[in-house]
Amino acid sequence: MELCLGTVQFGTQYGIQGNARPRKQEVFDIITDALAHGIHWFDTASAYGTAEELLGDYIEEHPGISKEINIASKLAPNALTNIPTEKKREIILSKIQESLNRLHRQQLDVYMFHNASHIFDEEAVAALDAVRHEGLARSIGVSVYTPLEAMKALSYPQIEVIQVPYNVFDRRLDQCGFFVEAKKKNVTVFARSSLLQGLAVMDANRLPAHMEFASPYLKVFHSICDSASSSPLHAAISSVAGHPGIDYLLFGVDNQDQLSNYLSFVSKPLPQEVESALRAAFDKVEEKLVNPSLW
Repeated sequence: MELCLGTVQFGTQYGIQGNARPRKQEVFDIITDALAHGIHWFDTASAYGTAEELLGDYIEEHPGISKEINIASKLAPNALTNIPTEKKREIILSKIQESLNRLHRQQLDVYMFHNASHIFDEEAVAALDAVRHEGLARSIGVSVYTPLEAMKALSYPQIEVIQVPYNVFDRRLDQCGFFVEAKKKNVTVFARSSLLQGLAVMDANRLPAHMEFASPYLKVFHSICDSASSSPLHAAISSVAGHPGIDYLLFGVDNQDQLSNYLSFVSKPLPQEVESALRAAFDKVEEKLVNPSLW
């Protein structure tokens, strides 16, 4: 498993705690640190505010490292809304070119649907594949939210990359057999949301009112962590980092300290009894907990 640095925090206010966006120099320092620690994959999207521009500015100012950076970006979620089928290819090619211009690249390593509903539209998938045929991306993929979307994505031979949510509370993709099938089909899996937008490491007593439903889950999680003398951050990261079906662990940070803390736990596996206790505790949870769009 390798690491991939997400950039959503660079361009927008993100997560349940709503931390402020880092300044441009702070973003550059984070990217430099990530590269120094062997992180060469960066995930971004046209919907992430100024994230593509910032990453592109870094590449432009550090031309010597351009070949060390692999980039996955995404089509804007609403880019194909009310677009006739015959126009979808044209729109997608136009949008990826806009991303390439912002990123100062001639080709992306991966270009994905950000709106997973497009995976149920065969014509849209064929249109997305045009970016590969035109040499604008090496691979195409999709960022999904549900097991249904993930399994549907596996039905397309063109889809070589699938980005999925996975964390200590969300084991749905284990239960539906997604990881086994993805491995059989040589599909590359990026796992995001290891901290569930920061929820996993929040104090259960300091949740905003609309998140009170998550309090019982957090209290159980933190209790298991306390019993094992493990921090919630360590447990949340390690429960994902050790998964054999995940090729890239995608995570985001607001500052260099967060990057350092995250990296310190990636290579520290949890004791098996702790991992087993976490799996048993969260074998079945309400979808509202693991789907931030329902918050």
